[in-house]
Amino acid sequence: MNFQPITVNPSDAQLLETREFNVIDICRFFGVSPVKAFDLSKSSYSTVEATQLAFLTDTLSPLLEKIELEFQRKLYKPSEKKSIDVRFDTSVLLRADKASLAEYYNKLFQIGSITPNEIRKALDLEPIENGDKSFIQVNMTTIDKIISNPLNDKQNGNTENI
Repeated sequence: MNFQPITVNPSDAQLLETREFNVIDICRFFGVSPVKAFDLSKSSYSTVEATQLAFLTDTLSPLLEKIELEFQRKLYKPSEKKSIDVRFDTSVLLRADKASLAEYYNKLFQIGSITPNEIRKALDLEPIENGDKSFIQVNMTTIDKIISNPLNDKQNGNTENI
């Protein structure tokens, strides 16, 4: 019986290191994380999630902004530019990061920018009854109830409706 070592000779090991470096170097050139090129050697689930968010903010957002500006500059007349707004919808890319997505919709909901049904539509859920009303932070009531509240009239000195 002959003994044969199961090791990689130094030149092959150096070749493997060079290939790993090439992947990292190419990713660096394009501003993309190595995880996006399927180099998962130094990653975990939490870093992949963070990498997805970093990819959106550091790589895609600047490129998409440039494309949006070019579309506005080249496709529309000066008179049309004020009424037409070109935007890419990147909300789908945030779906992987559930905590950020929940915080995003929660903040929009609390300031009355989005209705429950708009949130449900973005999450591919069925609308709910009375879900098309906007709410704001005063104990999460509707804007029209705040406007028609008799306490507002009393505080302003108007007692006609009370």
